[in-house]
Amino acid sequence: MVSCAQGGERECHIVVLADDDIVDWDEEHPPPMGEEYSQILYSSKLFRFFKYIENRDVAKTLLKERGLKNIRIGIEGYPTYKEKVKRRPGGRSEVIYNYVQRPFIQLSWEKEEGKSRHVDFQCVRSKSVPNLAVPGEGGGGGAAWGGTMPTPQVDELDRLNGPAPSRLPQLSQTATNES
Repeated sequence: MVSCAQGGERECHIVVLADDDIVDWDEEHPPPMGEEYSQILYSSKLFRFFKYIENRDVAKTLLKERGLKNIRIGIEGYPTYKEKVKRRPGGRSEVIYNYVQRPFIQLSWEKEEGKSRHVDFQCVRSKSVPNLAVPGEGGGGGAAWGGTMPTPQVDELDRLNGPAPSRLPQLSQTATNES
């Protein structure tokens, strides 16, 4: 965890391997799932401890009490060594790895829980009139409204955030009266 924090990370993924587990990856063809970003901890005692779900629940509760966030503790497959290399058409090769089921811990240490580190966009109510045919400006549609300004149209999101807008005058009724 300390090495992740020193590297500027806000979370880490730790895989607990037994003391006698050997990790031997092909440098040219590493495993495809991003395991190179996992921290590896060799400890048979921790491996035996995290094998049982009751112990994982106790550890998760303790980590929450210590202020850590987004805690996931479980068991997953982890590649240890390559079993064979398959040659594909076109000269490409595929490496098959042996996977063992080992405990993992994934957690983060954000200072403020629930605050996104990404940009939050807000819906801002528009103050412009979306209809360019404004009365009195030669748009041709001004006479149909009888000289009154229509209320601006409102987006669906604006309706959710504010009071309901007043309805637009019924244009069909006004147009038939003037015909």
